[in-house]
Amino acid sequence: MKQWILALGALVVVSISTGAYATTQDVRVLAVGADNSSIKAEQKAMDYARKRAVFLAAKKMGAKDASAAVAKFTEKQFNDIIRGTTVGKTRRQGELTYSEVTVTVVDDVLRRALKLPLPSDAPVDKLRAVLLLSVYVGETRAYMWEKENILRGPLADEVRRQARGGILLPGGDLEDLRLVDYQNALTVKPDELKPMFARYGAEEIIIVIFKPSATGTMDVSSALMRRLKLDGARNEVIEIAPESPEETTLTRLAKAAHGIAAAVTQIASSTAERDALLREKAQKIPVRFAYTIPRDLARMQEAVRTTPEVLTLELPNIALSQVEGLIYLKGDEAALKESLKKQGIIVTVLSKGWQLSTR
Repeated sequence: MKQWILALGALVVVSISTGAYATTQDVRVLAVGADNSSIKAEQKAMDYARKRAVFLAAKKMGAKDASAAVAKFTEKQFNDIIRGTTVGKTRRQGELTYSEVTVTVVDDVLRRALKLPLPSDAPVDKLRAVLLLSVYVGETRAYMWEKENILRGPLADEVRRQARGGILLPGGDLEDLRLVDYQNALTVKPDELKPMFARYGAEEIIIVIFKPSATGTMDVSSALMRRLKLDGARNEVIEIAPESPEETTLTRLAKAAHGIAAAVTQIASSTAERDALLREKAQKIPVRFAYTIPRDLARMQEAVRTTPEVLTLELPNIALSQVEGLIYLKGDEAALKESLKKQGIIVTVLSKGWQLSTR
């Protein structure tokens, strides 16, 4: 039982928007937090990454004075706009913590917060094939296929209502039971579920592990989402807060089922797969950012990310005074160079890629 509790409390919190067909975008930010305490520095870096990602998304949407608009958002609005965060590489140097953070922004929630109209010509994305499994953590043990899994029914009902049949639900027969149950739900690897991927035609399998908070308290209920794909895995945590201490376990369960179903439906309708195909086809330019202070790096990043010729910017390698990554180009290379030059950024062509600097 202890391993389940630890697992549910160890990850970054994800706040859930309830739009059934909300599209999302992943925004990568190199965040810097300064503090003598590494924990506080990481928290500052995460706070910066969340706000920075929302600002960049708002700017791409054409929001008037995006900086001022985002600065007025409440913490609740940020929680509604951001579906999740994933921390990549982190480096600690002195009092500075550098973190590569991917922030998932829910487009329509952000547009409503900015009072922007939803695009009338926005494509309707076909739901990806996502298979949803659930685990209920009781007082003494966990349940998956057993009748004691009281999450399974309400969650299936919510998923059918919100995704309109677009999310796959397991049959729970012997073929499923021999691959995964409550005992290995936390540890099973994507490769071990290959027969299940093939059987259901799933592109992703999500195992949700839910523990309700105690009645009579204002403690939040926690749900761990293990997102398994054949090329990798990631974890997210959802927290669902009660409205009053008197909320019963069944009420907390129903609210959790609604929030989990919304999150899974958003994942299934995400544009991430389409964006991945665009990145695969795009011209890739290796880039090195040379800087002396984090402010220079932030300015260069923003200049690259917000240039119309750029599809996206990835920064997997973090060092103290140098960051390396990839520019995914959708436009003209010469136009990108000219745009950066106008913003005071020096582009030096290397044998492999570019180096950007401000001096």
